[in-house]
Amino acid sequence: MTPEELEDDAARPRAPEFALTPFQELNGKGLAAIHRWYLRDLSAVGALMGDIRAGLAQPGELAPAVRGMPMARNLALFGTACGQQCRAITTHHQIEDFHLYPALERQGNSGLNAVLTRLRAEHRGLEVLIETLAAAADALAEDPAPARFDACAAGFAALDRAVRSHFRYEEDEIGPALGYYEVRV
Repeated sequence: MTPEELEDDAARPRAPEFALTPFQELNGKGLAAIHRWYLRDLSAVGALMGDIRAGLAQPGELAPAVRGMPMARNLALFGTACGQQCRAITTHHQIEDFHLYPALERQGNSGLNAVLTRLRAEHRGLEVLIETLAAAADALAEDPAPARFDACAAGFAALDRAVRSHFRYEEDEIGPALGYYEVRV
């Protein structure tokens, strides 16, 4: 899945509407809180890139920062961008692909299942973007040429846009279902 496909709202299936109580809305808010963690990490990498551009940090600092993001570490450890941080939030939560999505799929809601299929495909696309940025950061560490920094900046911008778009889609489409079907985050 290309970055453009990752952000194509028109191609994204929509989940059905769910009438929720305030208590049921909390599960979707828990998912959003986890996402905010990752967005904070992305913002820190973006700030480091700004520091490198301004000459306040060295290009060699970028690769460890990218590979050190929980998103990247969890991809390496668990094969998903969620991983250990999600588990630390609550003992009831397991990673999306192995707990949340199957729990929602068991409800037999075809509209929701189409969303889950799309989200899994987006996860694979995000993994490619993370690895692409990490490789560009490694190349920058070897040779801090402006063209290599530009490649990192482009890779980061693509990842940042795609992650923000993906999180928004995921929160909007499965957040309500998590509460409705009482799937704990």
